[in-house]
Amino acid sequence: MPEGLPSSCMPKDTTDSGFKRAASSALDSRAEILDRGSALDQHLPSEPEQKRAKLTRGDKRKAQGVRKANADETVLDAIELFLRGAWLEGHPNAEALSVPKTFGWPETSKQGEAEFCRAAPTPAKLAGGVEADCEFDVFVHELTERGVGIATRETLDEVRAMVSRGSRPWIFTAPFTLRGERVRIRSVRHEWGYTQSDTLSISEQSPLRIDAPCQYFGKCSGCQLQHVGYSDQLEFKRQVVERALVQANPLFAKLAVASVSPSPLPFGYRTKLTPHFDIRKDTLPDQVAIGFTMVGQRRVLDIEDCMIGTDAVRLGAKQARKDARAKMASCKRGATLLVRETNVPKDDPQGDVSSVPAADLVKDYVLDFKGWVTDVVGELKFRYPASSFFQNNASILPAFTGYVRDELSQWSRRLAAEGSPGELRHLIDAYCGSGLFGIACHAGFDKVLGIEISNESISCANDNAKMNGIDNCDFLLGDASKIFDKVDTDPRHTAVIIDPPRKGSNPDFLDQLIAYGPRVIVYIACGVPAQARDINHMFGRGAISIDGAVAAVETKPSSVYEVVSVQPFDLFPQTYHVENIVTLVRKE
Repeated sequence: MPEGLPSSCMPKDTTDSGFKRAASSALDSRAEILDRGSALDQHLPSEPEQKRAKLTRGDKRKAQGVRKANADETVLDAIELFLRGAWLEGHPNAEALSVPKTFGWPETSKQGEAEFCRAAPTPAKLAGGVEADCEFDVFVHELTERGVGIATRETLDEVRAMVSRGSRPWIFTAPFTLRGERVRIRSVRHEWGYTQSDTLSISEQSPLRIDAPCQYFGKCSGCQLQHVGYSDQLEFKRQVVERALVQANPLFAKLAVASVSPSPLPFGYRTKLTPHFDIRKDTLPDQVAIGFTMVGQRRVLDIEDCMIGTDAVRLGAKQARKDARAKMASCKRGATLLVRETNVPKDDPQGDVSSVPAADLVKDYVLDFKGWVTDVVGELKFRYPASSFFQNNASILPAFTGYVRDELSQWSRRLAAEGSPGELRHLIDAYCGSGLFGIACHAGFDKVLGIEISNESISCANDNAKMNGIDNCDFLLGDASKIFDKVDTDPRHTAVIIDPPRKGSNPDFLDQLIAYGPRVIVYIACGVPAQARDINHMFGRGAISIDGAVAAVETKPSSVYEVVSVQPFDLFPQTYHVENIVTLVRKE
């Protein structure tokens, strides 16, 4: 049984939200994440407000089984990062690849693993325990990719000693905490190898901690990093990208991750909000909460104003709340509201934007799911249905799309200067959506070909190209996994932009991409762990060289790439989300 495990714990009906893949590293054991700053966060809830199950001492119900399949992988990966780092610090002369894959039982011991799965005790209330037994101090040693603290009851020196002798401490998650802090928690629910907890107070704070400006921070699930200064948020996100790559393949530690390109607006940047509400039998219509999900709960927190929304969106949100209140008495169930920023002619908000220069448009908002939105990116205009996807931080889009355009342009010039086969002439935009990257990067190419599975998006993309006076773009309906069936350009003169959904691309598409062999690939990702997985897939196929190392494969591909740049962008300040752009160039 793991050391340091509490004898009792209170249960809670809750689930964590977020993505199921962590960004952690087996090698980055000494990563300095968020270690500067000042002030105490006054917005940390002094007492969790979660509604807890009313279980009596005589309740005979059995506690839920603890299964690895139900655990949050972002937590498991952060635990792995922490334990491997502690092991390396106890074995300074050991190579990173010699770190044990498991701690506390032999890798091949199924019995030991099964015992570990059952190690968590019965929750306090079900066992007749006392709530006070579940409150204690812990030390925060690491952060997950979502900014949640990984903590133990043992100090860091005690953990190093435990791990060095082959055992492991019990882990607690502590939300809204920072590395190096000692905090008071209340254990809530056991998972496989760790316990979810509420943070009650900060006993010893990090010098990094600042006051969160939002009154809802710590209760609303929308933001996770407001208690951290913006420059330190950027460094945290850079290390998230770095660790995601190494988690996919230790060799990727040799890839240099650039500093995160910041958002021009740390607050007031978001051009889309989707507040929602639930109808409860015990709540009067005028008391229904309209806002966002509470941290660790399935309840809605009433949010009157969201600081990360743009001025137009915040104004639209007030109107959306007012409209919802007016109809609340007739609602039988909850609903999701939509608020999106749009750009309209100054003298005619309902007028046609196609003939109006982007600089002459003004901000407005759209509340109708069936409405249309116009976004402005530099001098370009993009129209699309309000319910469809588009990047939600307009302030950074000129730099974001400009970086991709500059990468393609500079590599085209460099390849032309090198002689045969010459410059880039064709651009393929996979997962093109409404045409953002294909249109923004069209200059200098003879032809731009985009493909998208949505007929509506393809129609928008073609209309957007026409509206912006661009005649070298053609957007086609189809599955990106079969895009190369429609491509007849010479791959030696072709670049490919990949911008898949958060789950990443798929092996079939990646294999076709390798077989086609474009000269330059620009991979844009909102799901960094999925991007790292896809790059590792290409490496496993022998198609990527890392510092001269190439995977041994039976059939060598005709094209082998080098990763020439890794550039993260912060499209969502105050949250854990980070976008990343990886550029790959084919070796000749």
